[in-house]
Amino acid sequence: MGKGLDEEGARRVVEDCYDDVLAYCRRHTPTRDDALDATQETFLRFVRSLPTYRDRGKPLAFLLTIARGVCADAYRRRGRSWELLDEDVAVSGPQEDVGIREALRSLAPEQREVLELRYDHGLRVYEIARVLGVSRFAAGRRISAALDALKAELDDFGEGASL
Repeated sequence: MGKGLDEEGARRVVEDCYDDVLAYCRRHTPTRDDALDATQETFLRFVRSLPTYRDRGKPLAFLLTIARGVCADAYRRRGRSWELLDEDVAVSGPQEDVGIREALRSLAPEQREVLELRYDHGLRVYEIARVLGVSRFAAGRRISAALDALKAELDDFGEGASL
């Protein structure tokens, strides 16, 4: 795709990435309506960036970078906090296990976020670095620290650390 995307390419990106962006926004906003608004704003900003967009890896990493900023803006605008990974948010994959869900809730929000990006969204370390605005080394260290913390929490819950 090179420099920019044509209309068809942009449509495909939206279709392919919508559910992942919505899931990310849902975990980082207080309500489903806020998540829908944040998702819409994310794709609006993506479309506005198309003239300068350069395809460098997964478009999802670029979209989650935008979504992260949109969710942070919403948080600042509201001036209130909310718990990430709210109980009514459906999570997929191995997080469906109650012990893992509880262990994840006990992690710091930054730790939950890197694990979400890595395992829920399947981003590589360099893509996570891009989303977070840190070096690859820092992203790798954050993932490692989050996994260590998760293993410790699982041990505390008696689940064993089979990560």
